Order: sequence, then structure tokens, then C-alpha cells
Amino acid sequence: MLVVKTNVTELATTTLNAGVEIFSEGRFSVSLPVSYNPWTFNDNKKIKHLAFQPEFRIWFGETFRGSFINVQSFIGLQLHYLYYNTGGINIPFGMFPDPKNTRYQGQGTGGGVTYANQFGLGERWRGEIGTTLVFSYLWYDSYECKTCGAFKGAGTRRYLGPGKSSLSIIYLSVSYALY
Repeated sequence: MLVVKTNVTELATTTLNAGVEIFSEGRFSVSLPVSYNPWTFNDNKKIKHLAFQPEFRIWFGETFRGSFINVQSFIGLQLHYLYYNTGGINIPFGMFPDPKNTRYQGQGTGGGVTYANQFGLGERWRGEIGTTLVFSYLWYDSYECKTCGAFKGAGTRRYLGPGKSSLSIIYLSVSYALY
């Protein structure tokens, strides 16, 4: 089975995103989400990025079995790669040294562990709530935060902490009642 989904929490940050998930007959699936944010806001504030976050999921019980209102849980092992250009926004959890006053442009890679629950919303619709603990290695150039700001230096950063939180809407490619 194939599903299509979008993460509403990312949409709330003006980040465009979509994903597909491919299910096996048993307890496994592979999720392939992509997110993209091309916007620059007032005062050169931005969280521009392009991110790929494939995830291998292990479900507690068979996928999509039972009534459509049941809640199903899974753990996932995620990898990620991103290109980013961010600045002027207070990014939490100490990901960057001075995110409010500095613009960071670079790349990152890493992995994480997800725990989430899916629940039925109808015959072809589901919801998903989850969170990911990630380790990321980031490398970047830093600039003064204003437009075309002066180069401040290059650096790397290791980050361990909260990653993507999700509240997703999922569309099933086949009728759940028939699966």
C-alpha cells in the first residue's frame, strides 16, 4: 500500500512538504518526506531549507489492520540531509550560537529515532502525531544578519535534541475498508 501525506506543523512554519509511505504486508514501512522553505520575511528573517528525511518504520502490530478508528504506534529510524539558509529567528535548543543576530548558511546530515501514533479519520484518511530525537552534524558559513551582511566565519556544530515534530494528515491510496 502507498500513502501520501503532509505535515501540518511544518505548513504552520510556511514550509512546503509532502511525503509518501510504502507499506509491506507485515509490520514495516518506509516513509520518504521532503520539505522546502524558500521564503524570506521582513528584516531578512528566514528559515530557508531543503530537507530529505527517509525513515524505516517498525509498527507495533500489522499495519492498517482492525477497525479504522484504532490507534497504531511505531518507532522509526530516520536519516536526514538538509541544505539551509537561516537567520534573524530565535531557533530553540541551542542549534546555533547566535541565531537571532547571525545568518547561517550550510548543510547538515544525521539521524534520529521517532516515536509516533497513527489514528483513523475515515475510510481513506488518517492522522499522525509524533516526535523525533535527532543527532545532526551541521557545517556552515555565518554572516551578519542584515541582507548581504559581512562574512563572520565558518564553523561546524553537533546537535543532539528534539528534531521534527509532526501532526500529519495522511491519504490512503486504497480503501482502508478493503485492505
